[in-house]
Amino acid sequence: MTDSTKPQIALVGSYSDAFVKALGDDNFDVEQCDSVPNPATRTSSLAALALKGEEYTLSESDITLMLPAKTVLIFFGPTSTLLETVQSATNTPIDIPSLETSRWLAAPRVHVLPLVQSALKGNSEIVATDGYQLQSPTDPVEQAVMSIDNAVTEAQSDRAYVSTLDPPIGTIGFKKGTLSNFANIAINRLAWSPAGIYMAAAPTSHIQRYTLKWYTDVYSYATGADCRNKTPTQFANEGGVVYTVVIDRGNLRRSPDSAPRYWGPERGYCGYYFVDHNTTTHRAGSSLNVHTFQPQGPDSQNESKIGYNISYEQDMQMLNNNGHSTFTFKAKYMNGFVLDQFQLHDSLGNSGVEFSVDYNGYYDYWADPKFATKQWWNPGVFEKLPKSGRWLFALDGLPVDNMPINALTVFSSSVGQHTMTSEFSADIRAFKSNYWDTSSDHKKPGEVSNSDGNAPTHFQTTGISEKRTWNRALGLTWT
Repeated sequence: MTDSTKPQIALVGSYSDAFVKALGDDNFDVEQCDSVPNPATRTSSLAALALKGEEYTLSESDITLMLPAKTVLIFFGPTSTLLETVQSATNTPIDIPSLETSRWLAAPRVHVLPLVQSALKGNSEIVATDGYQLQSPTDPVEQAVMSIDNAVTEAQSDRAYVSTLDPPIGTIGFKKGTLSNFANIAINRLAWSPAGIYMAAAPTSHIQRYTLKWYTDVYSYATGADCRNKTPTQFANEGGVVYTVVIDRGNLRRSPDSAPRYWGPERGYCGYYFVDHNTTTHRAGSSLNVHTFQPQGPDSQNESKIGYNISYEQDMQMLNNNGHSTFTFKAKYMNGFVLDQFQLHDSLGNSGVEFSVDYNGYYDYWADPKFATKQWWNPGVFEKLPKSGRWLFALDGLPVDNMPINALTVFSSSVGQHTMTSEFSADIRAFKSNYWDTSSDHKKPGEVSNSDGNAPTHFQTTGISEKRTWNRALGLTWT
């Protein structure tokens, strides 16, 4: 019998006892199935459905029926055929070659989150070839359950998704396209090596890798006048305005081929690295002006989870019937999303809007980006633990690196050629406990040594900043 007070998850395929138990401990009502449940005949909706094994699949009609219930789909080792079906049913671009041999978790509309490859095998640590131990920040089973729990929470709290941005066929003065802003980031230096050397070259087994997949959907509408074969001045003098709607989506996440987070010679002495801040912005040339943008501030909050809402609607005065008729097209886009232990901030500048996603858990990055206060270390990211008759401070768990990108910006302009620069930046941070003496703890002039003659050992933080830029031309002309 199912428990209606708990979110229900159906597991199709073979799963470890540890994984099933962890789901139950996380307050899921777990149903183990020999076949895929039929959404058309099922009397209760599923919060999540997991498929493991090539013999299990879904049809487009199955997925379509799950959309209203916001069922989260979890695929372990999905086939390219299944991914193509999901892509078609959800109208969402999926990088199928990089996903078909890995794990994949998505809500049908689609939220994408990484799962740990060894989540069902119970492996919690990897030993590198150079003898130093690398550990994941959480047990892989726990990390998988946490990802599922976050996705279910986000899906169930999501507002209805609406996208009505394509005017009818025959409309004059409409263009659309998608810009792909992709980057691979590799951190080739360790903040502190296993030998305690500050900023040492990282062996291959320690290199931290991140993948940025940032999509920008662009919709342009020439309104108020006939845009065909017009100069910018002519179009503007006739009362014409071009509105360009820019929708950002995607994420920055730890790559599947990345080394796990490095934790020093013993677990918890050093955290390397943690993405605690990223920004996305489109800097427009002087001929483009920011008309509006969203989200602007949070919409809801439940403990560490903060909800945001994009709700855009605008009447576009367009032409059809070869320019002989006018009509009003109502462009509309609605989307909601949730950030856990992060906050989104916006900053309107002269050339564009900067959207910043900032960690706000053990410390508040937005309030103290220079780490000038004690919040990050007292108690901050460290946990006080007994060891060998004394106390040590070990690094506590930090969120899994998966920074989402969600934003909408509308620009106004005349017709013509315009420039737009898309910029991404991220801060990737490391922390060191005061229990571990490293080369960066060397005594400073005038500093008193410890009783054993060694220099004092400090809590320390350091990091790097990564930035990527894409320059584009927007051809907003019609003939």
